[in-house]
Amino acid sequence: MKREKNSRVTDAAYDEILREWQNGIYRINLYIILITLCIEIVFMFILNAKGTISVPIPQYIPLYILRPTLCNIAAFVLCVWLNKKDAISHSIRAMLPLVLLTVIVSNLIVVHYVFTALYATIIVPIYVSSIYGNTGITKKLFYLLMPVYVFDIVCILLTPNKNLPSEFPYDVLVAFLMIPLSYLLVKNIVEYENKKEQLILTRSVENDKLREEIKVDGLTEIYNHTGLFEYLDDKIDHYKEGQQLMISVLDIDFFKKVNDDFGHEAGNVVLKALAKMMQTVSDEVLGNEEGQKVLPARYGGEEFSLVFSDMDMQEAVSILKKLHERFAKQTYPGINRKITFSAGIAHYEQGMTDQMFFEKADQALYRAKNEGRNRIIIAE
Repeated sequence: MKREKNSRVTDAAYDEILREWQNGIYRINLYIILITLCIEIVFMFILNAKGTISVPIPQYIPLYILRPTLCNIAAFVLCVWLNKKDAISHSIRAMLPLVLLTVIVSNLIVVHYVFTALYATIIVPIYVSSIYGNTGITKKLFYLLMPVYVFDIVCILLTPNKNLPSEFPYDVLVAFLMIPLSYLLVKNIVEYENKKEQLILTRSVENDKLREEIKVDGLTEIYNHTGLFEYLDDKIDHYKEGQQLMISVLDIDFFKKVNDDFGHEAGNVVLKALAKMMQTVSDEVLGNEEGQKVLPARYGGEEFSLVFSDMDMQEAVSILKKLHERFAKQTYPGINRKITFSAGIAHYEQGMTDQMFFEKADQALYRAKNEGRNRIIIAE
């Protein structure tokens, strides 16, 4: 049978969330660049006023302001430009904001090498990479950070007239060791979260399957009483004035005699035959994907139901008549008699509950049975 799709977060929705997050990281990187620029300018005036500035202002501006800022802006523009290129793969696109953050952090370390506490910031991109939940991205970033950090230290050592603090070698070593340790920690966190997410997803799928199985009749493989009323409730909850919604209740004529005369196995064959015809007739309706227009169900015993939506009464009755004619012509092995059904069909009126709606069609069914069976009655 055709079933309604459960609402899940689609890949497209996930990609949209990821894009929003990446854009946020780009904005944060830009804020860091601008804030760093402002701080450098403010510090220049403060240090100059106190007379503690390390180099003259003509040297301070290119060394601490222009060079790092231009480098950061160039990296920012390049990453944003590459991010917009269709030819860039998904994995590289994911790496770009992390690479940009690495450039900014690297600049801070080289320019302000006297503040050895800044060396530890080299591990920040690794922790940010955990948001992707992808150990491959974290691993690539780890391989990038190791040579970048070595390059930073070389640049510091080659700086002319440098005044390195006494704890410089120890801080360099500690920061260097923090890179692989941070990588291993983030890698384990990501693997744990991925396993947990997979377990949640597996259980969710199993629960979805269980919920669907509960709604399906085991013999006929169409919706049962539970599935029918859940479907009706959903239709009624989303009903808007002017919409078309109908329900038909079917009852196989003299079904008890079929069971008594030919056995319950023969009766099951008849039940399955009617269910299969109902599904076939439903599938033939244009636009009936996922039960949008016609939904068949077995209400209980020899009672069945068809729910019609997005069509008028005339079309619904036409479908019901087609089913009625086909079923009356059906033959069964070992059953030497014609088998028919009676049906009642009702139109939904705003304010009705699912039970009121069903009973309206059920009353029309009783009229059909009282008037001689093997007929369809439209509820008044």
